[in-house]
Amino acid sequence: MIRLQDIAEMAGVSRTTVSNVINGKTKRVSQATIDKIMAILKEQNYVPHMGSVMLSGHGSRIIGVVLGFAYTHGMQSLQDPFVGELIGTIQKETEEKGYYVMLIGGENIQNVVDIASKWNVEGLIILGYDKDQYRRLSRKLNKKMILIDAYPKGAYTFQNVGVDDYSGGYQIGEYLYSRGYEKALFIAETDQDSDYYRWMGFKQAMEKQGKFCSRSRYIVVPGDKNPRLRKYRELLPRFLEAKALAFSSDYDAIEAMNFFFDEGISVPDQISITGYDDSIYASMVRPKLTTVHQDIQQKAHLALIRLMKLIQGENLKELNVKSPVYLVKRDSVKE
Repeated sequence: MIRLQDIAEMAGVSRTTVSNVINGKTKRVSQATIDKIMAILKEQNYVPHMGSVMLSGHGSRIIGVVLGFAYTHGMQSLQDPFVGELIGTIQKETEEKGYYVMLIGGENIQNVVDIASKWNVEGLIILGYDKDQYRRLSRKLNKKMILIDAYPKGAYTFQNVGVDDYSGGYQIGEYLYSRGYEKALFIAETDQDSDYYRWMGFKQAMEKQGKFCSRSRYIVVPGDKNPRLRKYRELLPRFLEAKALAFSSDYDAIEAMNFFFDEGISVPDQISITGYDDSIYASMVRPKLTTVHQDIQQKAHLALIRLMKLIQGENLKELNVKSPVYLVKRDSVKE
């Protein structure tokens, strides 16, 4: 087994310097030295003893990723393409920095407190929490935290990484309006947070020329698959009358396209469809899905980078960081 002293000799530095890099105490270590040591550690497949690391008081080098919901679209959340890509990117980049990822179920806040404390995680990236959940967790747990896609009522009082959901909804609404779909409907599984902001952008675009976009055009469908499909069947006459549907996720948009296919309804000839996210399946489905692209990997990257800065003691003045989104035109909207 390779020792710290062996690593130090290979890098031409002291054993203390190697130990500091492994334990995240790098304020007085140059980036070049850090990179050199990390390259040797990786080359030598060095794995520190986690018990020793945690007892050292220098940090566990564990980043907790909290999933605030066990299910999405009626299936396990990790099956969702968005969640999977987000967590996969966090894991990859975390390991590249010599840290480890611990996935924590977040529906029970005390469970997060117990696990994060027991393993002495250095910080948390949290998906699916609102302001109230964050407050309850932060009162019990003194850890650095970054939330993803959180929408508080009022000003931000915590660190959040998201995208410009309003702009994405506006771009979809503007595009459908320009194609003559002035009665297009907006479909989502909730009436809050990102879904709500996407609707507000959609609504604003539809009202740009003085027309009114009624709240009745915001249709909230069930979160479970079978009730959701029954709702689609119930609303089918209205869908055919509107001729265009803007879904708040690619998953629901693609599911609806399959439903329409089974019902003998042509997309986009009879109903045009748009999604949101630009997941890997958006360009694989036929017809290819017109959607709003958000950079999921960039979202994960920003969340991790900002959390690492907090862990290292930096003060981040900007509380809410939003990345831009853009419309990707494909084949699911009739021109």
